[in-house]
Amino acid sequence: MADLKAEKTALRRALRSTRDQLTDKQRHLACQSAHQHLKNWPVWESADVIASYLPHQSEFDPSGLLAHRCPRSQVACPRVVGTTLNFHLWQDGDATETTIGGVLQPVASATPVSIEAIDLFITPLLGCGRTGMRLGYGGGFYDRLFVTARGFRLGVGFAQQRIGDWQAEAHDKPLNGFLSDAELVLFPPGH
Repeated sequence: MADLKAEKTALRRALRSTRDQLTDKQRHLACQSAHQHLKNWPVWESADVIASYLPHQSEFDPSGLLAHRCPRSQVACPRVVGTTLNFHLWQDGDATETTIGGVLQPVASATPVSIEAIDLFITPLLGCGRTGMRLGYGGGFYDRLFVTARGFRLGVGFAQQRIGDWQAEAHDKPLNGFLSDAELVLFPPGH
């Protein structure tokens, strides 16, 4: 187990370093390309509530995608509460506060959204394996969330973040798909 933990730590460090090296122009073009892959995707078009996130440091910024969502859909962003994530309605200009690691989140008074109401989770990550395994930041927040969440779990990132698989741990919860500037990959159910 110690070897797996060390392997994941090294992989996180390498993926973050690669992501950090992308220029603003590369990030902008990546977002434009990723949006093209979402067009006409039924899950994207039919989602009433989309859970997203407020990007931190060099993460893929999903705001360019959300600007082109169906006008009737609502966006919710996560708020850390103990060891879990709660979601609150969010739109540009809403108040935020800082949580673990300097990540921005909606304030506690923002309108809450039940996990059951979320149709699509746009999920941050450091890496996505070939079979949909998500390499996050090590806190387990999304793994715990995905135990009960019914919405489609879409990891988003840059093409460089699509990597080979690693040994999964019992708590790891796979994604249903991965969106990058290169492609939209959907993983088979029950993988």
